[in-house]
Amino acid sequence: MANTYVPGIPLTENRALLPPDELSLALSTIEFANRGVDRVMVNEQAKWLLDTAEPHRNPHRAWLAILALLYAGDLESADAQCRRLRDDPAWTGSAPRRELLTLLRARSSLLAGKACQAADMLQTMLDRGTSTQSACLAIAWLIEALVHLGELDRAHQVLLDSKLAGPLDPDLPDRAHVLAARGALHLAGGQFRHAIDDYMACGWVLDTCFVVNPAVIPWRSRAVFGALGIRRYDLALALAEEELIAARKWGSPRGIGIALHAVGVARRDDTSVAALEEAVALLAQGHARTEFMQALYDLGMMQIRRQDVSAGRRRLVEAAMVAYECRNAFWQKRVRFALERLQAPANTSKLTRQEEKIAYLARAGHSNRHIAQMTCLTVRTIEFHLSSVYRKLSISGRRELVTALISVPS
Repeated sequence: MANTYVPGIPLTENRALLPPDELSLALSTIEFANRGVDRVMVNEQAKWLLDTAEPHRNPHRAWLAILALLYAGDLESADAQCRRLRDDPAWTGSAPRRELLTLLRARSSLLAGKACQAADMLQTMLDRGTSTQSACLAIAWLIEALVHLGELDRAHQVLLDSKLAGPLDPDLPDRAHVLAARGALHLAGGQFRHAIDDYMACGWVLDTCFVVNPAVIPWRSRAVFGALGIRRYDLALALAEEELIAARKWGSPRGIGIALHAVGVARRDDTSVAALEEAVALLAQGHARTEFMQALYDLGMMQIRRQDVSAGRRRLVEAAMVAYECRNAFWQKRVRFALERLQAPANTSKLTRQEEKIAYLARAGHSNRHIAQMTCLTVRTIEFHLSSVYRKLSISGRRELVTALISVPS
């Protein structure tokens, strides 16, 4: 277990802080979680570690155990333990322990769909100054939260300010999480090849640490959307199916739901809607509200494009309700726009061959001017065609072309 991957803390420098028996048990809990086996045992062992001793005596044990609860999808227990630590003077009075607790609370909030709350906590933590080890994880999770909120410019600035936009030092703490966050930012900005590169690099780092559980970082499911963005349908489906196998082995509803969401959009066939419907049900069960909202949206849009407008509208209304409950203004606006577009009769019209060509070029990240040069058309004509594409697909702009074009029947 010497190579057990644990984000946030350099265990090699803190082994003396834990008695051997407790260290062995805590590490074995994370080791099983990393390998994605025996989720029930991991959950029970994590609770035992937290309930049978005073957590302030060994902060790293508490970190390991609560992290295991988050991997297991037991957000309720993780939140209860975080509240317990917030009332412990030994934690609130220690800067290093406050950092660990802030990271745990922020991660739990993000997984529960409270991206705004998570971003606020992480930004405050970074503004106050923090250790290098905690800073890398805080930056990565902050970028992830900002992407969920649609604040891409701010996320990019965080990346630039932290000097993590270029090649990363192989010894950088939590490089896997930084790569995953960068991948999410590239994906949201339409830079699909860069997104795939970062997600694949993230997967390689995790693989060297023997981490196969998508509950740690669902990099394959995220990379699926990048692969679809460059029309690598074979790669997208292979990644999605591999993720689903690993997620089912672990058994977390959130993990399986995320994987099924990716499978649904990657298959592009008659089974896609059923996969997305199962994903929605599991994500609701796992209280993964951010992914639940996104899966509802993709399911609704797919149903609409397949002429099941009534069912699609219901799913979009559900997504709107979740976005409102999560106080996510970005997704509220996106869903509202889609619902408003349903009033236009042209929504179900098929894209013309020219519109489809231009839409795919725009999705690949080309500017209107570049597309005009490539197609021998004027910029004004490109703008006209893209406006028609957005109207027909019931979307508000380029960022939504990824899943929108995926859902268009071939």
